Amino acid sequence: MKAIRKKRLSEIGAKEIKDYIKRENLQSGDKLPSVAELVDILQIGRSSLREALQLLETQGAIEVLNGKGTFIKDIKPFQIQMAFEVEDEKNFLLEALEVREALEGKAVQLAVRAASEEDIKSMDFHLKQYVQFINEGKREQANLADAGFHQAIYRASNNPLLESMIDSVWETFHQFWNVPFGKDDIFDKSYPHHETLLEAIKETDERKAQAAFQRIIKSVRDSITEVKAL
Repeated sequence: MKAIRKKRLSEIGAKEIKDYIKRENLQSGDKLPSVAELVDILQIGRSSLREALQLLETQGAIEVLNGKGTFIKDIKPFQIQMAFEVEDEKNFLLEALEVREALEGKAVQLAVRAASEEDIKSMDFHLKQYVQFINEGKREQANLADAGFHQAIYRASNNPLLESMIDSVWETFHQFWNVPFGKDDIFDKSYPHHETLLEAIKETDERKAQAAFQRIIKSVRDSITEVKAL
């Protein structure tokens, strides 16, 4: 029997926001209504809405400017739709990992060469947030921080086309990477390699960065293959 994956409130809220953006035909640069207004429009809780906005921000779809509001940053992630039924979650994740390895591996290579101090600070910030949220038992926020770390690498590649390609498939993949097989800690073993990857980017050491990235991929692949079929 195929396991039924429960959608998280942040994912449901993010879909509601994207549906609203499409319905209102909003474009890049347009401002979203305030949190209070969105709560009333979408009829979702304030905390769920904030988590949904944070998820969309990690996707690069919106930008939150303190004191000014929330703006649509990039509508490209809404343009590519991938709808399909996943009958075999394990095989899907392994196939998705191959796509991630190809795209993100290139992003890592470029980030080593092009990452700015701001990019590195962003990566460091998200990793520290990940540890903090794990220690506080805030698993969903930790997952978003992890996603933010990888998104920072994509931005640091300084290749908008590559970043756009990754963003286009990121939303679909995230639905399955978030809590695969109902296990929210399945990929925790890969964390130390993230630290090594960040160190390598700081040192502009491409060989060290690629080795760390491959260890992340191997750890994730091992975690997937070790799950027993349901």
